Amino acid sequence: MTGLLASIVEAYGELRVHKGRILLSLIGVAFSVFALTTVMGGGGMLTSALTQSSETWAGRDETLTIQPMGGGSGVTPSEQDDAVLEQVERLGIDQRSRRLYDSLRVQTPQGVQTSELIGVDPSFADIFRTTVEQGRWIADSDARRLAPALVVNAPLYEMLGSPDLGTEPVTIYGATGSTDADQAIVVGVLPANPSMELGPSAYMAAGGMSSLPGRSEAPMTSEYILWVPPEQGEEIRGRLSAALRDTHAGAFDVYSTSMSAGDLGFDVVAYAVIGVALVILALGALGLVNTSMVTVRFRVREIGIRRSYGATGGRIFVGVLMESVVATVLAGAVGVTAAVALVKAPFVSDLFREIGLVELPPFPVEAVLLGLGAATLVGVLAGALPALIATRIKVIDAIRS
Repeated sequence: MTGLLASIVEAYGELRVHKGRILLSLIGVAFSVFALTTVMGGGGMLTSALTQSSETWAGRDETLTIQPMGGGSGVTPSEQDDAVLEQVERLGIDQRSRRLYDSLRVQTPQGVQTSELIGVDPSFADIFRTTVEQGRWIADSDARRLAPALVVNAPLYEMLGSPDLGTEPVTIYGATGSTDADQAIVVGVLPANPSMELGPSAYMAAGGMSSLPGRSEAPMTSEYILWVPPEQGEEIRGRLSAALRDTHAGAFDVYSTSMSAGDLGFDVVAYAVIGVALVILALGALGLVNTSMVTVRFRVREIGIRRSYGATGGRIFVGVLMESVVATVLAGAVGVTAAVALVKAPFVSDLFREIGLVELPPFPVEAVLLGLGAATLVGVLAGALPALIATRIKVIDAIRS
């Protein structure tokens, strides 16, 4: 260990002496590592952005959907829910949600307007990465509220006149006429998403839909959504399919709706990014090899004198090699720091959010390690050949030169 540290200190000293010769090559290495780390880190965050974007409509990996295929005569919504949720609870699945589709007539400054109404459970937000821009998401207690709690999208919130969240009531009506009316409270607003929104819509607790005006009970559940560990997805799907194939509430189909990065074709993008990074790295290595060769030629006399004072071939080899390695590691650290600063810059983060990034991930650690590892590898490869040539210099010829 002492010998290694001595070699590093000696190499750093030689770099300070010969910094003029290697400065330009180190700039090239730093730029190469910067480009490599930026491409790998930015590519990783881009994959996360596209994956999260798909999860907002397909669910996280792995999301299973249970859909009724036809119920028996006289089956009530509560009986349908009991038949499915009993099997789900037996498997210990906590991340689950119902999804019920209905319509809602609301009073706006422009008159009574019809909006889409979706009944869900609180876990729906976790499964589909649903976030609120203002207020809060649906809670378990909202199913027992006398005044239904609504989470609305941006178009409906604007249509309602932007009421105060949690305090200002809005009037809702039954499916027909205006005799059945009630008060609801808007507790949350979803962020605007013009590419996904088809019109005004609202979410509310599925358990509270039976209390809406003009309804004696909640509508039938359209589908049940489960978020399960990916490695157990096939097993759970098989067990649920067998248990729900024929129940007193009818038959149910179980299928997967989520898509992994491989299903979306992100693996091809990753391979392309790696290919570009390797080309950049090779160009940086070639530039440093040329500079290292020239440096050794200028130091022939110095190396000969060191050999005459007893320096072994191994010591000369390690000394020349470590000069290259220390230089590239320092350049790599500069390149990695610049890459992290660029990818984490606010304007880049805003760009990722525009293409669907819901939760901003940290800069990929593997990209940092790859950048520093690549810098070290370039230093070893670029210094090995000059170091080998330095060990073969004859002492007498070197001193005479």
